[in-house]
Amino acid sequence: MDKMDILVVEYIDSRVLFFIERFGHHKLDIADNAKLAIDYLENEIYDYIFLGGELGEGNGSGVDIATFLVGAVSNPNNYANIIIHSWNPIEALQMVDLLPKAKYEPFSEKTLSVLDL
Repeated sequence: MDKMDILVVEYIDSRVLFFIERFGHHKLDIADNAKLAIDYLENEIYDYIFLGGELGEGNGSGVDIATFLVGAVSNPNNYANIIIHSWNPIEALQMVDLLPKAKYEPFSEKTLSVLDL
C-alpha cells in the first residue's frame, strides 16, 4: 500500500486523535490553525486534505484556507482530494461554494473510517 500525503486541519483533540489512529500510517501533517495550514499548503503537496471549520478563537477557520486555495490557483493542492468535515453547515456551505470539487462529509468516525486511502 502506498503512503499518502495527508493534511488534517482540526483543533478538537478527540478528532485529531481519530485522524492519527485512522490515517497515522500515512504521512500525516496536522494543523490546528489557519496560518499553519496555509504554511503547509505553500510548502507541501497533499493527496488528501481534511478541512475542518472553526479552529478556535483567533485561529481562523476552514473558510480562510479555502479562500487561500481559490486565490492560489497554481498551488498543486487545488488538485488534492478535499474532504470538508465541519459540522457547521454555514461554514461548510461557504467552503463548498469556494471549493466545488470538495466532498462535504460532516465529521463521523463511522463515515470517515470507511475511506480507503
